[in-house]
Amino acid sequence: SKATVSVLNWGTKVRLSPSGGEMLVHINVPNGESVAVEIEQDTTLADVKEGAALALGAAASRIGLLFAGDRLADNGALQGLDDGDALDLVLEGEPQVYRFAVPSIRDDRSPPGNDGNIREVSNAKHVVESQGEVIEVRASASVFKDQGWGNKKGHVYLVQKRAGIKINQACLLGRARDVPTSNVSKRTHPKWNLAVGDTLCIGYHVGDNGGHKLFVENLRVEVAVGGAVLDTGKRCVMM
Repeated sequence: SKATVSVLNWGTKVRLSPSGGEMLVHINVPNGESVAVEIEQDTTLADVKEGAALALGAAASRIGLLFAGDRLADNGALQGLDDGDALDLVLEGEPQVYRFAVPSIRDDRSPPGNDGNIREVSNAKHVVESQGEVIEVRASASVFKDQGWGNKKGHVYLVQKRAGIKINQACLLGRARDVPTSNVSKRTHPKWNLAVGDTLCIGYHVGDNGGHKLFVENLRVEVAVGGAVLDTGKRCVMM
């Protein structure tokens, strides 16, 4: 039978169908609460999302279901789940985009920088406003080159920090001299999980020893964050 979703009080136990083939699954929601629901194993996620969308007055494309941190395919049944497993339900907003514009980087200093081998660009930081997942990073520069000889060490990075500690870094343009020296652009999909208060910043690495240089002009970076959990005040369960 087709799954529907109703707005109910948390703690209510709901049966999808009185027929057999059911299992108990916990649904976690944005405020950290959960509800136990009994569902048929052949219920599709698309059915669940459609019902949730009707209950919340939101587009089905904004409803996401995750298992163990991984997004589940809409066209699949709830297979691979065991009795007592938990799903996370998130209501997604339009992707939030953090934009960085760095006019110029010209440096010949070797590490240490602000954080080990990475030197942060001053005034190229954003504080994360809502939790979510980085779904795409776009970077471009009109000039990206090193000293032009010897070992290739020049990189530009996007860095994620939490409580001042670096927890992730992603190379934005590749390694200098492995990519064109002018009008270079690249898309990456690091799939980081962001928390409110995290810091996103731009950093770079010149080289480990003397003689290395890095030149970057007109660096532009856009970080698209989706899957932000929104608390609408409504509570969803399947029934």
